[in-house]
Amino acid sequence: MDAAPLSVDVFVAEGSAKDLFLDGFFPIGVFAQPEQSFAKWKSRGINTVLETPQGHDPISWDRAAQAADLKLIRRPLGDPKSDIGRKDLLAWSHWDEPDAAGRAPEWTPMFEKTAAEWRRIDPDRRIFINFAGPDLTWFTTRTDSYSKNYASFYPRLIATADWIANDIYPSGGWLNDEHKARRGDITLIAEPLKVLKKMTPKPLFAFVETSDVEAGNVPGARRPTVDEVRAQIWYAILHGVRGLFYFPAVVRAGAFQFDGTPSDIAEEMTRQNKLLTSLAPVLQGQIDPKGLTAVVERPIEIGWRSSGSTAAAIAVNTSREARRAVNIRFSGLEGFQESVTELQTGRVIKLSDGALSDDFPSLGVRVYLFRPARTS
Repeated sequence: MDAAPLSVDVFVAEGSAKDLFLDGFFPIGVFAQPEQSFAKWKSRGINTVLETPQGHDPISWDRAAQAADLKLIRRPLGDPKSDIGRKDLLAWSHWDEPDAAGRAPEWTPMFEKTAAEWRRIDPDRRIFINFAGPDLTWFTTRTDSYSKNYASFYPRLIATADWIANDIYPSGGWLNDEHKARRGDITLIAEPLKVLKKMTPKPLFAFVETSDVEAGNVPGARRPTVDEVRAQIWYAILHGVRGLFYFPAVVRAGAFQFDGTPSDIAEEMTRQNKLLTSLAPVLQGQIDPKGLTAVVERPIEIGWRSSGSTAAAIAVNTSREARRAVNIRFSGLEGFQESVTELQTGRVIKLSDGALSDDFPSLGVRVYLFRPARTS
């Protein structure tokens, strides 16, 4: 097992912070959890809570989040004007999954009306929307008349929001017919992101499963493994998300749990959240900036984030087979040190002519931090 990641000392050049998304804050959230659990979630590295759970008082939930120093994404509390000036409120949220269960024709005009009213009241407040990833990929990639008509609602819904999220749970959730054979495939988490990138340049977000979600309701659904959760986190980041939200609930009929996260996944989540938090000033910089490239053979996939004079290359083994002595060749490294720190293991690796060789376990993740060269 990889060692605990470092608390990263990230250097961001003076003046570059203004170019960072959310000034370098990386939202790490959890969906619809009761206020009594906020201390637990904060100890796991969560910095944001989303949505008041059904049946819970939204005002007391809001106050508990403030007391715990957590950011919020939620619907307005009664009069939206009361939220004006709230710095801890990252965004107002539409109802969840407006595209699921055939709701788009009915909900789209309601969302358009709501968004227009919210923007009139507070033009500076961001609006958040979350799509059902399996529905999104299904309707936007099929050519039958019903799907094409249904897909026409997505641009309208996207127009009602500033931040666009989706949820797809490769191991524990419902999957459409096209994806059922890929149960457990961590790359599924990027399929809705690929669709959304073609539709909008707006900031994207993704949900990651931490429980067995719908096991017992959906044939084949199961709890994810620790390796799958870690790989989903970094594969989503590799594909451009500006924040991650965890879905820990078990929604099995007659056995609902707010948090079905097993202890081993909770431990790994905490470990990865620590790294995400310390690396946030780089993660919220440029995505795959021009000039920085990396070449590696599949099934390893790699992408970049950079800010100021610091960059990170994120590599994920999408295969369940370990890969030994994988060669990665980098270019555009002028101004960086000749060695990198691999943050999952804490190893310092010296580059040889702009390249390195590394081992990847099954579904392994490597995060290479490139620091600025020292100047005299």
